[in-house]
Amino acid sequence: MRRMARGVGMAIVAMLVTACGPVVRFEMKPLEAVPKHVPEQSFVYDADGNQLAVLRTEFRQPVAIDTLPEYLLDAVLAAEDRRFRKHAGLDPRGILRAAAVNAAAGEIVQGGSTITQQLVEARYDLGAPPASAPAKTREALLALRLEQEQSKDAILEEYLNTVYFGNGAYGVEAAAWTYWRVSAADLDLNQSAILAGIIRSPERLDPADNPGAAQARRDEVIDAMVEEGWLPPDRAEATRAAPVTAMPPPTRPETLEPHWVNFVVRSLLADPAFGDTEDARARLLYGGGLRIHTTLDPRMQQLAREATDVLDYEGAPAIALTAVEPPTGRILAAVGGRDFQASQFDLATQGRRQPGSTFKTFVLTAAISQGMTPDTVVNGSQGVLDTVNGPWRLRNANGVSYPHLSLREATVGSVNAAFARLGQELGMERVAGTAKSMGVASPVNLDPPVAIGALDVGVTPLDMASAYATLASGGDHAPAYGIDRVETADSEVIWRPPNTPNRVLAPDIAHVVTDILEDVVTRGTGRRAQVPGRPVAGKTGTTDDNADAWFVGYTPQLSVAVWIGHPNSRERARDARGRLIQGGTVPAEVFSNFVAAALRDEPVEPFALDEAFLVTIEIDPRTGLLAAEWCPGEEQTMPHILVPRETCPRPPEPEPSATEVASTGPSRFETEPVEQPTESASEPTEGEPRPTRSPSPSPTPTPTPSASPSQ
Repeated sequence: MRRMARGVGMAIVAMLVTACGPVVRFEMKPLEAVPKHVPEQSFVYDADGNQLAVLRTEFRQPVAIDTLPEYLLDAVLAAEDRRFRKHAGLDPRGILRAAAVNAAAGEIVQGGSTITQQLVEARYDLGAPPASAPAKTREALLALRLEQEQSKDAILEEYLNTVYFGNGAYGVEAAAWTYWRVSAADLDLNQSAILAGIIRSPERLDPADNPGAAQARRDEVIDAMVEEGWLPPDRAEATRAAPVTAMPPPTRPETLEPHWVNFVVRSLLADPAFGDTEDARARLLYGGGLRIHTTLDPRMQQLAREATDVLDYEGAPAIALTAVEPPTGRILAAVGGRDFQASQFDLATQGRRQPGSTFKTFVLTAAISQGMTPDTVVNGSQGVLDTVNGPWRLRNANGVSYPHLSLREATVGSVNAAFARLGQELGMERVAGTAKSMGVASPVNLDPPVAIGALDVGVTPLDMASAYATLASGGDHAPAYGIDRVETADSEVIWRPPNTPNRVLAPDIAHVVTDILEDVVTRGTGRRAQVPGRPVAGKTGTTDDNADAWFVGYTPQLSVAVWIGHPNSRERARDARGRLIQGGTVPAEVFSNFVAAALRDEPVEPFALDEAFLVTIEIDPRTGLLAAEWCPGEEQTMPHILVPRETCPRPPEPEPSATEVASTGPSRFETEPVEQPTESASEPTEGEPRPTRSPSPSPTPTPTPSASPSQ
């Protein structure tokens, strides 16, 4: 008490300038002051503007003064600073009155600080204990300066948005919601007087915990309003008769789509655009009043949840799904787990698993980029391949060798041995570079087994949906992003994603790869991914231990990755009947169901190639080579990169014997008839007979890698 009195005494000189009469204006010397950080909660929204989450350390929601009822403003002034409209920041009369009341009571029961002084104390670090003489003197001088720089309404508005009302509520808007679940604009006179009374001692005057004390203080506020002529006596009497009630403090607002919200938070905390350090970024995120608008489409998210809700039984594996809009990179849906309370780990954006044969698409793309065609003959024979890491035993999933196989058929049948050799021929640096340029953000090592999907750390569904979207958009890669824009509380846009698409593949290359992957869906291992009436391209993938099952596919409008497995183990994934789950079964079906529903009302778009990349040319239908005068052809339109470089061979001069026919030999596009490969011997492609051979493991290097794939 004596210490505060000394502080007040030190400030009296500054106060005397406003003791009597009109306000005196004078020039103040510059006074350095360090503003305090005043936290304001941030909000996260989906693409339709629906609130998903509130991010805060304090509950604070600013509101404009002109939206508040006049009696609320009067009640606060009556409770805290009756002469606010008359003084210049300091009120000696109020100080003297408070001192007399406090002396009579023997304790501090009334404060002498003006609203302006209270705001200064809340706004600035005064560099000394609040009740000390240096702090009070500095507070007084800053209050005088604040009154010269800002209007009364501006000061009162900031005060009403800053002052603490108890139960974690800062400002009248947060307080109105905390105690009555209404906006401050809808407070009645009784509630306004209760709130104004709380300011003096928020914990002691809590209307929910101590309604008697809150009522007594409310009546004091009502009496003061009457004394100042701000409230008619009859209305005051009616207000005193009103009960003092309040609701229990609300729980923190529920977070919808918590896995997604955590992804958004992680993205912002990792972005230097929001601060030099993670601590600085966290302060901005949880106290900067941001409005974070994300790309999550609520309709597609609901459809994704419905599509992935198919394995509901004891010990069922988890399903993750990510959907990306190919031309833009917008993440439209992301299912990262069933129960956030059980596991906060986001399988859609954090879960790195072995991709199996879905990674072969990058080998295929690299091959087409290097001049190979769908009809290029590759060797899919089982055997031993010499690699930089030693001999690698090559085995196909169904135990069958395919010594002369077109690149198209090797992809349709997902022939491991063919892609293992192809990866070595192309060079794993080229394969890894292709994957990264197309959108795989996870690290890709350069070991030979990577060609068939055995990576050191795996990939996420987001990686794969983003990379396949590059093919869907004709070779343009738009980095996947989940935040559309970040705004201030005043709707000023302060950040947008740097998501300019990059051309990483020539459109004709992307088109040829897509054409091959369409065959995977129409007649290969991905038949169950078909969407009636729509073109679909994609690739299945299953690791050799059946711990990871994938389908990654796309239409021109949507790129989707589906993964199934046990998040915390390499346990085999099985369906409700105990059958092993493979990429061509449940993952493909989940893809089909989701895409069919998501695009139900969208027009059907073909996988088209710009005419600039097409050429119409005469082709010999017998050999598939360029036509010539000795072998007339038929007109065909094709991507330029598929135009044959050779003409059909000139027939030899006829022999004397009219019965002997010259043979030109097999075309380089003809392949030896072989048994059609399937992705897995244990689950044959629908419509084909079950192979009679016993299933064998897919190719594994020697020594065996930690997680090698099969198809």
